[in-house]
Amino acid sequence: MKLSLYMDDRETEKIFSYLRWIFLLVGIMVFYFPPLADRLNFTKETFPILLVIGFVYMAVTQVALIKMSAVNEYFNLLTKAGIIFDYIALMWLLALTNGVLSPLFPIAYLVVMHATIYWRTKGAILSSISLTAGYSTIFAVQAQFDFNTTFVFILNLVFIWIIGGFGSLIVIRERKHLKQKEIFHELMFTDYLTGLYNHRHFQEQLRNMTSARQNFLLVMGDIDHFKQINDQFGHLTGDEILKNLGGIFRDLADDYDAQAFRYGGEEFAFLLPHTEENRQISFFDDLYGRLSSEKFSKECISVTMSFGIAASKGEVLPDKLLGYTDQLLYSAKANGKNQVKFESGHTYILLFESYR
Repeated sequence: MKLSLYMDDRETEKIFSYLRWIFLLVGIMVFYFPPLADRLNFTKETFPILLVIGFVYMAVTQVALIKMSAVNEYFNLLTKAGIIFDYIALMWLLALTNGVLSPLFPIAYLVVMHATIYWRTKGAILSSISLTAGYSTIFAVQAQFDFNTTFVFILNLVFIWIIGGFGSLIVIRERKHLKQKEIFHELMFTDYLTGLYNHRHFQEQLRNMTSARQNFLLVMGDIDHFKQINDQFGHLTGDEILKNLGGIFRDLADDYDAQAFRYGGEEFAFLLPHTEENRQISFFDDLYGRLSSEKFSKECISVTMSFGIAASKGEVLPDKLLGYTDQLLYSAKANGKNQVKFESGHTYILLFESYR
């Protein structure tokens, strides 16, 4: 896992997931490891129940972190339910480990932080209120109102609210910086019109992938007769076409684990994982299918495109690969347009009736 000062909810949840496993081991040692358990002598009659519940929840969450997408609604529900689980587990542990004077009370600070990260000020307030209520209940049931116990009780509550207050301020500031970072990244690497990665990012990615000797496919594409479209219908129509193409190519890139770029003007590029030619043909079947079904504007309903595709083979220099793929693209345009030239010599021509 890459550590960063700016982490999304998924990365944050991974950290809390790992912390739960650590506390699970600590709990087992506190209750069952003889050198500790014999000295501490905590009540452990119900701890096995908590242990089983915790292990099941944590195992399911761990699988969800690996298998589910961060945008999956069940993933979000499962991970955010972790705050409720942490709260219940903490109250349970406090009741078993000397109540108000429990050495495990600092876990409460993590519960406040967890809630604050997800729900900001509202999370800080709600978690602080909940912990205050639960901790006060333990204090009342424990019925030890001597000076030492009462002093620890009040001090711990004060620190809960201090951490909640400062935590919310820190999270708000961190989220603001993250938003600024995302805006800066978008300005640096995204084409404003199409929403695709821009030429600069393309060059960086191409250089990095070739330097790492990765096997990948480079696709270069060009809108056929785009100058005539601009001359006949105007640049606003041309911009509308480019914008629509950007949406098509973003969705296509997501489906094929690829990256889509606006190379410049009416030229586009894809970086695809290396696959056999049959799979490459399926990619272009999908691409041309989306182009043919799109109505780009009122003035110009359809457009066609030509492409060239070549493999990196892990050794070629970026400029050489780009030049070779460009030659395949120019060959496709010279041979009639609306087709794809493969480095194997194969020519892909989509057979459908164009819209006018």
